Amino acid sequence: MWSLALTGILAGLLSGTLGVGGGIVMVPLMTGLLRFSQHRAHATSLAAIVLIAVSGVVRFAIGGEVDWAVGLALGLGGMLGSTVGAHLMHRLSPQALRIVFGVIVVAAGIRMVLAGDPQAGAQPPALIGVLVGVAIGLVAGVASGVGGIGGGIVMVPAMVFFLGLSQHTAEGTSLLAIIFTAVAGTRVNLKHGRVDLRHAAVVGAAGIVFAQLGASLALAMSAQRLSQVFGAFVVLVGIRMVVVTYRQRRRTGV
Repeated sequence: MWSLALTGILAGLLSGTLGVGGGIVMVPLMTGLLRFSQHRAHATSLAAIVLIAVSGVVRFAIGGEVDWAVGLALGLGGMLGSTVGAHLMHRLSPQALRIVFGVIVVAAGIRMVLAGDPQAGAQPPALIGVLVGVAIGLVAGVASGVGGIGGGIVMVPAMVFFLGLSQHTAEGTSLLAIIFTAVAGTRVNLKHGRVDLRHAAVVGAAGIVFAQLGASLALAMSAQRLSQVFGAFVVLVGIRMVVVTYRQRRRTGV
């Protein structure tokens, strides 16, 4: 139980601070420290993310940093995209796609770290903004399904550049969208009997409080510093994707 609680604490801090799901922390800890199978770790992590993301959204909403219309559009696109990504996994080489995507993510993260104060793009009209939000969610969902990453690292910078949202609002809105994709994925995983609800509840409960703390830290940072922290996180995720996939290919000879 202490290991589960620690997993939730780390995931909650990461999720609240950067507007991501936290699975990048939970899955390795569950498979390595807790000896979960890969499928069980992914499914249980996704269920815990629902509680953690709700907590983070509440804090960002209190700070006025959630765009509800865009978040709902992203959630819709994310649910559709994750379905498409799951089908692509059976037709394409996931290892090669993870490497390519990881390299792109590293390049994007380095740009965010080295850039100055992030300049938001122009805000489109409301209807166009919703449609663009659905498209961003769709791409993030596909990337999540194919590349095995959370949608937040795709959605946050896309909202800043294409929808004109600030870094803070983009992170709060990302958490709102993640709730929908996590609920949709957990529903499917429950049908396949892969979710350990008791363990997910422990991880999620531990993450709730620390997601609030992480979100408070994010709101206290300047947009420039927050963007740089997010960029550094993205670089680490991209490097991990490339290294892990390369090692898997070396072991399997594929």
